[in-house]
Amino acid sequence: MKKFIYLFLLTVSFTAFAQTSEEKITPAKNEFKIDAFDLAFMRAFDVSYERVDNQNMGYGVSLLLNFQDDDLYYEKFAVTPFFRMYFFNKQDYGARGFFAEVYTKFASGENPEDYYEPVYDNYSSPNQEYYHDFFDVSFGMALGWKWVNKNGFTLDVSLGGGRYLGFDKHSPEFSGRGGVSFGYRF
Repeated sequence: MKKFIYLFLLTVSFTAFAQTSEEKITPAKNEFKIDAFDLAFMRAFDVSYERVDNQNMGYGVSLLLNFQDDDLYYEKFAVTPFFRMYFFNKQDYGARGFFAEVYTKFASGENPEDYYEPVYDNYSSPNQEYYHDFFDVSFGMALGWKWVNKNGFTLDVSLGGGRYLGFDKHSPEFSGRGGVSFGYRF
């Protein structure tokens, strides 16, 4: 009987000890995403990388290549470093939920400018549009929401704006930032 009790206690103690050890899971810190809104509606390719520093903040960089030739999107090429602070739902997977972002955009593109010419004959139009190339820097802020599932897939919706500093006299005044991005955190 003593042997049976000793064997039973030994088995229970091993089982209890085995249950106390816990595997530590390292959360994913790198995120790669593509802006689906720009890709579908603007004929622009906007890709971003974000590094999650901790559950409250992340930082990264975006690259924009615009292939569209109209007045809707002035930037043809832009590099945008950004910093984000997350405020809600940050404990489960870290860096998700509502966020506020500050960014600096280095952009080049074409800005249309109306030019009035007097009409001398029937073949001239009084208003002609001329495009001026520009390169400028803007600072801005954005607000958004990020969802992250257990498998690491992300959905990021954001909208914001800023102002160009005016280094180039042909640059626009307003700088927009936003979109609907799908990504993966690894």
